[in-house]
Parts: sequence; structure tokens; C-alpha cells
Amino acid sequence: MRSVLVALDDTPASAGAAKLALSLAARHGAAVTGVGVLDVGYLTAPEPGGVGTAYYKFKTDLARLKQAHERTEHLVEAFLKQCKAENVEGDVLALEGSPVEEVRAAAAAHDLIVIGRDSNFHGEPTDGLAKTVERILQGSPRPLIITPNAVQDPSRIVIAYDGSIPAARALQIFTLLGLAANSEVHVISVSSTPEAADHCLRRASAYLGLYGSTCVPRAIASRADPAELIIAEARSLGAGLLMMGAYGHRGWREALLGSATTRLLSECPTALFIHH
Repeated sequence: MRSVLVALDDTPASAGAAKLALSLAARHGAAVTGVGVLDVGYLTAPEPGGVGTAYYKFKTDLARLKQAHERTEHLVEAFLKQCKAENVEGDVLALEGSPVEEVRAAAAAHDLIVIGRDSNFHGEPTDGLAKTVERILQGSPRPLIITPNAVQDPSRIVIAYDGSIPAARALQIFTLLGLAANSEVHVISVSSTPEAADHCLRRASAYLGLYGSTCVPRAIASRADPAELIIAEARSLGAGLLMMGAYGHRGWREALLGSATTRLLSECPTALFIHH
């Protein structure tokens, strides 16, 4: 991993995203770029009213844009100070336009996106998963780490692996980025039988071993909701990062649009790596 893109916003989970991005950059010797997006379309969206309100709307829009510019400048300045304090090579992108489109475009020059789950680039915390984050996730050219409000150092990682093709792809990019290196890695597989879970664990362990990473395997034979079991394990282990390798009925690509996955992304207490 050489470069991390982190979303800058004035929300609790965005602060967690910046903290985690800097930790990853320091651990892996990567550069980190903070991206702030001024959503002009949102700030100047048409509002109902007669001709007499046009001047008032114009003045209000100017005030909103000025305030948003100042907020972005503050975020940029604070982020660069964080980079200096952590001795991490840092840069910033201050962009204007649609946050979804701008982040997707900027991601093409980076290995990984780190974003707070409440980030909408409007400086207004949302309850659960922000629609902006959901849309970036659905069309992202790079894997994402979605963070909650509070993050931990990613020195202990849980990989949830179900043996599906989406899971194998997620494990590959996770491993190639070096995210499993120099960390305590636990691989969990949930299946209806111990044999099926063990089979998945052997394959995941073998792939990690190709890159010199060892892991602690954990087979769970259960018909309960795998996501809930995995989150419970991650919480019990005090993991700083959870990699979800599929665990949708037809894999992550289909599951991303489901309410269960949205709930998982909204409620997971651990930073969550997703690639689809």
C-alpha cells in the first residue's frame, strides 16, 4: 500500500477516519491525502418562494458558501497538523462538486479510501450510514474502510471469510495491500457445519501464508445470523479492523443494497474493510 485517501468532514466518525488513516499510513509507510469537497449544488439548491425572495436566497447562498469554505479550510489545516504530528507524509485536495463523483475520481490515484460512516461532506452528522457513503461504496473503484465514531489501532484484525468468490477477491486485495502484515490476524468462518467452516478457514489461512501472514482460525458452526456472530467476535477480541469477506446470500455485490448490510454498516462498532 502506497497511498490512502481519507474523507475530511466535521463529523465524529470522520474524525475517527482521519485517525485510522494516519495510523495505517504510519504503519505501512504510506502517504495519506485528505479530501474535502464543497458541495455547491447542495448548498445552493433551489428553494420554494416567489420572485421577491430571489435576492434573499442569493445572499443566503453566499453566506452558506463562505461558511463552507471556512469550514473546509479549517479541516484542511487541522488535518495537515495531524500529519505533521504523526510524522506522516500528507497532502490535501480541496474540491468542489458532487462528493460522490469527486471522491470516486480522486480514489483512482490511491490504494484505499477511509471514510467515516456519517460523512456527507456537509458538516452535519447523520444517524447511521450516510447516503453519500453508501453511494460511494456502491460505485467505488477502490476498497473502502468505513469507520465508526471511535476507532482503535488496527494491530488486531478479524477476517470474516465464507469461501465465496466475493470473499476470495476481498481477501486478495486486503492481503496485497499489506493490511494483514505485522498484525495479529484472526480468521473466522461461520457455517452450518464445523466441516464447512474448517474448509473455508484452511483456504483463507493458506492464502495468507503465501504472503507470510499467520492467523488464528476460529470455526463457528451455527445457523444464526453470521454478521451478528462475527461482530460479537470482533468486539470480544477488541479488534481494530474487521474485514467482511462476503456473507451475503449471493455475495457482497448483491448484499450491498440490502437492509441487513446497511444495518451492519450503520451499527458495526469496528472499522470495516469492504471490497466488492
